[in-house]
Amino acid sequence: MKAKKVLAAALAMAMMAALVPAGKAEAADLGGQKEVTLKMAGTIAVGAPGDLAANDFVANVAEKSGGLITIDYYPAGQLGSSDEISEQLLMGTIDLSWQTLDWYMTLQNDWNVLGLGFAVESKEHLANFLNSEKEDEIEAKLLEEDGIRMLACDGISSPRVLVSVNPVNTADDIQKINMRVPALDLYTRTWQAIGVNCITLGSGDVYMGFKDGMIEATEFPLGSIYSNAYHEVAKNITYTNHLYSIYCMGMNEENYQSKLTPEAQALLAECAEQACQDYMSYDAAAVQKGVDAMKEAGVVVNETPDLASFQAKMEGVAEKCEADGLWSEGLFEYLQSCK
Repeated sequence: MKAKKVLAAALAMAMMAALVPAGKAEAADLGGQKEVTLKMAGTIAVGAPGDLAANDFVANVAEKSGGLITIDYYPAGQLGSSDEISEQLLMGTIDLSWQTLDWYMTLQNDWNVLGLGFAVESKEHLANFLNSEKEDEIEAKLLEEDGIRMLACDGISSPRVLVSVNPVNTADDIQKINMRVPALDLYTRTWQAIGVNCITLGSGDVYMGFKDGMIEATEFPLGSIYSNAYHEVAKNITYTNHLYSIYCMGMNEENYQSKLTPEAQALLAECAEQACQDYMSYDAAAVQKGVDAMKEAGVVVNETPDLASFQAKMEGVAEKCEADGLWSEGLFEYLQSCK
């Protein structure tokens, strides 16, 4: 269980701390760890919640290692796109990747079960799955088959919601409307089942899509609506909460074993877990600030739509996805048991 792994790392760090006199840590504190610089990359915009958490991670590792471990952090796609960063992680030309779980779904397709809309009911439901033995099995396969170790995988974001020109309370309210949906298989399967006409637009074209009348709705992360100014052209937000992104800290396994002592490995895992917690705090604050500002601008926020009407439209979709091999047989049922 992931909770047990975190506890083990915390206990290891606590025992080391008990043996260290006050003041700056020395190499012996980390089992003879030599000075090392690790390269970490991401695509998150500077100043966004994920970027703030990444900078906290850099500072925490430096402080807790007494300066023995330095993280060179490259945000905002400085080392390439998400795909390019992930390829570098596989090759070991970078040590760490701070990205959402989405990319890892291309390596281990069992994570696809978390990409189907309305598959999880809440952050608590998702957290239960992320801390389950089944999820541990997926991480073990990622390590064995792809050579990537998940140091932490539980930075759950604010949910994706519906942004629309007209008020929405039930699935019937958006039947046959033109809705911008990302050109991803699971997104398309979700919203076609709900009953909309899926329109493909880049996120940068959504604003004009609303303004020109090309689309009447889009789904989007709650924490990013305000910064993209979509509320200026679509005055209704509905908390469908149909999907959650998950920030993860992955590390190349060969570099993990060759560059770090066991004590340093425990320290890095502890700091990665803290980064996930920091991310969620920053994200919650940003969401609240954005929602308050949008309400002041006249946006109507429906926090309690009839979610059962949306879930009813999804009947049979998960079974079809499973039959098509998008994830292992029985995994969706297991996910539902984590409620």
